[in-house]
Parts: sequence; C-alpha cells; structure tokens
Amino acid sequence: MSDRAWTVWGVAEISCWLGHFADAMPTGHDAEDCLDAHAECGITHVAWALGRSVVRYHSALQDVTSAGRDTPLDGLEGQARAIEAMFGERCQLRAALTHAAKHGMTIYGRLCMNRHYRPGTIARSNFADSHPEWCEVQKDAQPDPTRLCYAVPQYRSERVAILREAAEIGCHGLCLDFCRQPPIVRYHSAFVDPYREGTGKDPRQLSLADGDAFLGWCQHRADAVTQFLRELKDALDSLRAETGRSIPVQVRIPNDGFEANLIAGLDVVTWCGEGLIDELALSELRWLAECSDWDDRPYIHMGREAGIPVYASSSCLPKQPGGWGGRVNPAGVNPLVLARRALRSLEEGAQGISLYQSDTGVRWPGMPQVLSALGDETTLTKVVGDARLTAQYPITPNNAEFGIDNHSRSPSELRFRADVGADECGV
Repeated sequence: MSDRAWTVWGVAEISCWLGHFADAMPTGHDAEDCLDAHAECGITHVAWALGRSVVRYHSALQDVTSAGRDTPLDGLEGQARAIEAMFGERCQLRAALTHAAKHGMTIYGRLCMNRHYRPGTIARSNFADSHPEWCEVQKDAQPDPTRLCYAVPQYRSERVAILREAAEIGCHGLCLDFCRQPPIVRYHSAFVDPYREGTGKDPRQLSLADGDAFLGWCQHRADAVTQFLRELKDALDSLRAETGRSIPVQVRIPNDGFEANLIAGLDVVTWCGEGLIDELALSELRWLAECSDWDDRPYIHMGREAGIPVYASSSCLPKQPGGWGGRVNPAGVNPLVLARRALRSLEEGAQGISLYQSDTGVRWPGMPQVLSALGDETTLTKVVGDARLTAQYPITPNNAEFGIDNHSRSPSELRFRADVGADECGV
C-alpha cells in the first residue's frame, strides 16, 4: 500500500473555468487565475486538460489539431470565440506548468481517451475526420464517429504521441480519462473479424445472457486498450530513462465494478497486475443500464493489493435532467453532500478524492468553504457535523446525489445497454 498522504485532486478544464459562467471572459492570465483559485481552496494537485479529440495546448505533432491554432473561429461569437482564441494566443498548459512550479503545485496532463464528437463540430480533430474507416461501429453496424477503434495501431499511436509530448513539455504525470466516453471499444471489424475467425462465433449475436461467452468477447476488445497501455509504458519508460523523472500514470474510470469496466473495454485488473498504471481515480458515472453497483471499496482493496493509491469518486457538477447542457444546474448543487462523500471515502480507506470539474467548483458560490475542508479529516468532520451548514444546505431530491458524474443518467433515462449497443446517453 502506498504511504502517500490523503490527496485532493482537482480535475480542471480552463474552458469550463470560463464557459460554465455566462459572463466570464478570458483575462490573459487564465491558467494562473484557475490554479490560484484551486490553491486558495487547498487543492495543489490538478489534472489539467490536454484535450479530447482536439488538444488544448500548443502541439508540435503533425497529426494533432490544436485548439485556436488549427480550429476555425468562423461562426463563433462572444464567449465561445474568445475562449477558442485564448487557446491559440497562448499555450495554457505551459502557462499552468510555469505557474505551478512557482507555487509548489503538481500538474498531471489529462487526456480524454475516446471522445471525438461528431463530424462538422469544432471539437473534432482533423485526425478523426481524415480516417472515417477507423471510427467505431455500433452493434447494429451503424457507424459511431464519436469514437475511434483501439484495435487500429495508428489510433493507439496518436494517443501515445500526445501523452508523451505532454510529459516532454513538463507534466509531472499523466491522467488518462476513460470516463470520456465508455464504452471505449465497440464493434469495429478490427475486433469482430478476428474474434469470429478464432471462435466461430459472431459477437454481434452475443448478449449478457450468454454469460462467459459475452465476457470473453469483452475481454477480446479490452485487450486492445491494454495493448495501448503497454505501448504508452514503453514510450514513457524511454523518457523516464532519459530524464530521471517518474512520470506516473493515473487512470480515471467508472466505479461500477470490474465486469462493467470490462464491458467498457477497461481491464483494470490486468492493468494493475502488469504494473501499467500507477494511480487510480474513480468516477460514479451511471452509463450502463445493466450495472448499478457503484462502489469505491473493491477498487480501494485492489489498490492496496497492487500498491497504488486510489482516489475516490467525486464531482463539482450536478447531473442535469435530460443530460448535460453546458450550464450548471444550481438546484443540483449541495456542498455539504460533497463533504459527506469525501468523509465517507476517507473512512473507506481511499487515499484521496478525484474532484471532477474542480474548475467550476472553486468559483461556485458557497463551494470554496467546503472544498477548503476536504484535505483535513478534523476540519472535514466538523463541516459535516455543522448544524448551521446543515440548515443552509438542505438535502432535496435534486441535490441528494451531488458528487456523481454530471453526465450520469437516472435509471429511467439510461439508454446504453450492453445487450443491444444502443448509445444515446451523450456521455
């Protein structure tokens, strides 16, 4: 078990630091402003957004699309245009690393691992647009352009190159965010054809009712993501040897159980067993209709066995009826519920929490007081038991689950099913 102290990890996107607030505009020192707000809340470890399909830093890689520099501003107005231009004018990642070095902060570069949006959107990279043949496929053979296929070596290489470049720029570690967006793998022919040839079974005819046969198909797909992690380790090991830096790899995954992870393409047990990851961050993301056992404890136990720290699930954004729409739902915010989740995580043996969209939490009215208490057990216990705060923040049906992933759906709204492969949840 790691002897690392309890750590509060912020998970920040500077576009959300601004974009979740209608009147917020770039200042020219946005990375510094965002990090200072975190530090004022006692959050000195931040997973800083590298991007999703388009990257949010100035990349020198030939096949990578950098926001603001390689994306058009045409058609954008007001705040959206100003934010996009901000990324082109200044590398926010390098600015964040420079500021963090002056103030003793730790910055991991966080990349969303399979979130490519739809063709025609500014958030979609030229790499994704140029290779429709590598886009994933739904179970019914319909294309899924929002994901690319991990069985394709060129896609794995694209992700590895971005992550290594971020480490070369100076990120202290890396955060691989597999919560954007499960399932990471689907029914591309690069998966289906070898499986059918090897087993004589068409995986598109399998469902959860087929038990081990279906999970064997899921394992087959997940092996490609594991291979990606092996290739990343090789790329980072050479950089580690050159620089003497440790460059830890943190992965962020849903906490809905190892079977659900495997269905998503995430063989986290093998990752730990092979030493492919160094830290595990969790998110209570409700995405799969057949799985509803959200629990950090099995992961905490596995982390102890593997000797890696596990950061429990938490989030500063409330889920929103009908799905996330880009603006915070005030009725869903309850700082005291968040504090109670953190105390429970500490009591369960987690070694910290992963606070998704901390960028918004650190500037949301009423939140900084509670966020500042998350790093100290004595203070946190006092906050949870504070009668004044209990009266100030009553629990309602809208905010009782504050802290779960904001992209979660209610049980009646869940539309992604492992059996049929329908995907309308917008995660």
